[in-house]
Amino acid sequence: MGGPRLTLGTVPYLNGRPLTLALESSAAVDLRVHPPSRLARMLEAGELDAALVSTPTLFSLPGARYAPGVGIVSDGPVGSIRLYCRKPADALARVGLDSWSLAAANMTRVLLKRRWGVSPEFVPIDPETPPREDASLDAFLLIGDNALHEPPGDFYVLDLGEEWRDFTGLPFVYALWVFRPGVGGRAESRLLRAAKEEGLSRREEIAAGAPEHGVGEEEARRYLTECIRYDVGPREEEGLLRYYGYLVEDGLAPPGWEPRRLPEAGGGGRMSASTTAAPMPEKEPMPDDELAYAGIHDLAGRIRARDLSPVDLIDSLLGRIEALNPKIFAFIEVTAESARAAAKEAEAEIAGGNHRGPLHGIPFGAKDIIATAGIRTTNGSSFFRDNVPAEDAECIARLKRAGAILIGKCNTHEFAAATTTVNPHYGTTHNPWDLDRITGGSSGGSAAAVAAGLCPAALGSDTGGSIRNPAAVCGVFGLKPTYGRVSLSGVCPNVLSLDHLCPMTRRARDAAHLLQGMAGYAPGDHTSRNVPVPDYTENIEAGVRGMRIALCPDFYNGAEVDAEVGEAFERAVEALRGLGAEIETLPWPHFERVESAFRGIAGAEFAEFHRPFYEKNPEGYGADVAARMEAALEIGAGEYVRALRDRRLLRREAVAFFRKVDALILPAVPNVAPPIETLMASVNGVEF
Repeated sequence: MGGPRLTLGTVPYLNGRPLTLALESSAAVDLRVHPPSRLARMLEAGELDAALVSTPTLFSLPGARYAPGVGIVSDGPVGSIRLYCRKPADALARVGLDSWSLAAANMTRVLLKRRWGVSPEFVPIDPETPPREDASLDAFLLIGDNALHEPPGDFYVLDLGEEWRDFTGLPFVYALWVFRPGVGGRAESRLLRAAKEEGLSRREEIAAGAPEHGVGEEEARRYLTECIRYDVGPREEEGLLRYYGYLVEDGLAPPGWEPRRLPEAGGGGRMSASTTAAPMPEKEPMPDDELAYAGIHDLAGRIRARDLSPVDLIDSLLGRIEALNPKIFAFIEVTAESARAAAKEAEAEIAGGNHRGPLHGIPFGAKDIIATAGIRTTNGSSFFRDNVPAEDAECIARLKRAGAILIGKCNTHEFAAATTTVNPHYGTTHNPWDLDRITGGSSGGSAAAVAAGLCPAALGSDTGGSIRNPAAVCGVFGLKPTYGRVSLSGVCPNVLSLDHLCPMTRRARDAAHLLQGMAGYAPGDHTSRNVPVPDYTENIEAGVRGMRIALCPDFYNGAEVDAEVGEAFERAVEALRGLGAEIETLPWPHFERVESAFRGIAGAEFAEFHRPFYEKNPEGYGADVAARMEAALEIGAGEYVRALRDRRLLRREAVAFFRKVDALILPAVPNVAPPIETLMASVNGVEF
């Protein structure tokens, strides 16, 4: 970092070790270890630049900021914030509080009052000498390692992390790196992010050294992998704001606080052009909004003509992501540093006369079920929270070879297994057109990123509508290619024989460019088809004149469509008719067979992949995906085999149908996006 050493304070607890292990040997850091309450006082006195402290320090230190993406978080059982109760929670009259952590003490007050409706007398206790024998206490609070190695005995134990999640549906942010006013910037944020990543990779080592903390190695390993998380993003901040609001209402904090963050980790200036190439021509910069909503085709033309630098494009979009992603949560991970590096490389290559094609220098997002080398790929799941693949998925590798630049990983429904992108482990993606509504799913993050102008293109996947649904409710273009056209190698399976990898853009031509970069045979992938890849843009201007396009309500079983959606659909049909298409209505009486075959195939293949995870830890799944798993486990081998047979017959029926027409047009969804709060769809005033 240069300059004087950064003075940081950390806690003497096991849960802080992954965030501080790499800092202990850093020449840039003077690390000091004290209980949380003392760290807070040292920070306020200016004795520390920053400290890993409980969240109320932010409230009591005006102008303080926290490092984004790094903290100690629970989203369920946390294990180290425990209330030991002699009586039921709603009957507690005298409670002993461990005063080392103001966050845990205040959380106890908030939950007892708001969840159980009691306001007992609170008295301080010595956290290192649990007051089991003090019969005057109905309950006492322990935090950190004191809680981890204290057995419940005759006490009923409430895990406050779990209780908070059950009460609010939000994570509890236990501790953050809090910087005093005037200290900290992008370099410090980058340092702490890097320390976290190294620490998480060394959790086995930390668990093995846990006996010095008085915690057994196996318990330490479970605690560090299943109980504690270390990421602070939009959903965690939402939990922090909810907690703070309760503190203000209960007179435990002054009003008026809002979260303040250090700048996101990033950096690196623009690489100059090669000394052997002509300099970039001076052009009037394109306004950010115009850049944000420009398509691949237009951007590619400007980049090739060298009146737009890939570096400037990346920087513009990263600035937009920094401003909007906290509200939308389209990206679960922003790959700012690697994107800037790739943009500099693209700029230099193009300046040297090596232009790779229309994707060279074009940013894209990738759904977080697609493996990315060296970049976390969570699959939207608690089981893969710290998964960092060694290799790119085939589709990512192909796009990189074409010169495209990965700008981030897009949020997804857990395991891409449902249609809301309300993810219990990482957070909810909000529709850019109405933040109170869902984006659809499971490729909701990809759809939101494109719709909000955070990137011109993103990759999604589709098994039973996961491209078509979010594309429709976010107003973008989603294309589900023919099965086998794009390799599934490196993509977390949902239903392998039905999965598709798909482009999402704002324009059809742009989707053609993206598909061109992804498509092709992958010999090691049994789902990949060895067929020639045509030029998808060759006839894109040909139009629809003379094409026979079918209307077929049988394909959606004649289900009712909301009037607003129906009117928009009719306008689209009339537009096609006005462009010279021949529109006719045809029957296809096989809907129930399709439903039955889909259930048999999707259920059996979903269960086959998930069974080992589910049997080991069913609580690791969110409620909706767990319910899908329970239903999938009911599918027997006989039903699966029958479904496979019927699928072959249904394919013949579909081929016969499309001998009569060139295309089929249907409403993608029957209703507008439901509210996040209720998830209730409304069709002509009737909710379901």
